[in-house]
Amino acid sequence: MDTQKLPTARDLNGNVITVADLPKPNTRRWTANRKAIVISAVRNGVITLEQVLARYSMTEREFRIWEQGFKSDGATGLKVTHYQRRGSPR
Repeated sequence: MDTQKLPTARDLNGNVITVADLPKPNTRRWTANRKAIVISAVRNGVITLEQVLARYSMTEREFRIWEQGFKSDGATGLKVTHYQRRGSPR
C-alpha cells in the first residue's frame, strides 16, 4: 500500500499545525508564535511561500526578515523589539 506522508509543521509549543491553524489572512497583530507558525508551515511544505505572500499581502523581504530572525535567535528573534535593537539585516 502506497501511503504518502502529509507535511508536518509545529508551532513553538510543539503542536502540529495545518493550514487551518495558520493565522487569519486579515491578521494585524503579529506575535512571535504566529510568525513562527507561518515560517514552520513554509519550511515544512504545509503552504508555499507564494501562498503566504499573497495570503498576508507581504513581500518576500518581510518574510525573509522573519526567517532570519528566527534562524539566528529563535522566537526572540521574531519580536519587534528584538529586531529594533539589532537593526535591520542588510
